[in-house]
Amino acid sequence: MTSPEIRALRWFSGDHIVFRQLWTNEVWAAIPATIIEDSSALVSLYIAPGAIFAGPDCSRQEHLHVAATGTWTRKLYEWTGQHHVWSSVPGEAASIWTIWSAPDWTHVGWKINPEQPLKRTTIGFDTTDHVLDAVISADLTSWHLKDEDELGVAIELGLLTVAEGERIRRVTQRIAGECVTSRRRQLQAWAAWRPPAQWKLPVLPRNWEDP
Repeated sequence: MTSPEIRALRWFSGDHIVFRQLWTNEVWAAIPATIIEDSSALVSLYIAPGAIFAGPDCSRQEHLHVAATGTWTRKLYEWTGQHHVWSSVPGEAASIWTIWSAPDWTHVGWKINPEQPLKRTTIGFDTTDHVLDAVISADLTSWHLKDEDELGVAIELGLLTVAEGERIRRVTQRIAGECVTSRRRQLQAWAAWRPPAQWKLPVLPRNWEDP
């Protein structure tokens, strides 16, 4: 499939795809997910507890140092503890995660995840996580930055430049501010969302590592 054909590809609600996070163009993590919406206005997908995904074989404390080496191994993990909906405006350098505890669907809030704008692939979407987060309270009254220290480490290790770090911070702060003001209704609608009863748990396809 050519690049124009891939860019024209659209998924339908209920389709199973693979959401991949990359470092230095190598697959860092591959997560099976279910499409909620794939339109010119929004891409949103659901990650369900019990999903088996591939991730780096290292601890959270080690992960940036491992990413900086450019070489890592992956192993399979189970997604546990939370339901996630990841939503992204096409072309925007961040996604908004709506998060509930599992299995009771207690809404715990949102997270802004700065990242490379989503790149469409034949199996789903690719991005690169930009380390910094903003956490938004469930009542939409407050937000705070998270993992600022890790952003500093990523810059020190050469994974990101100082200029990129400054841009990432600005984007994260802007979107977090919009979430508690102009995007409130959108976020509240996501918090009320539930998956259709007939949806099945997606699984990683055999070609999840393909370029």
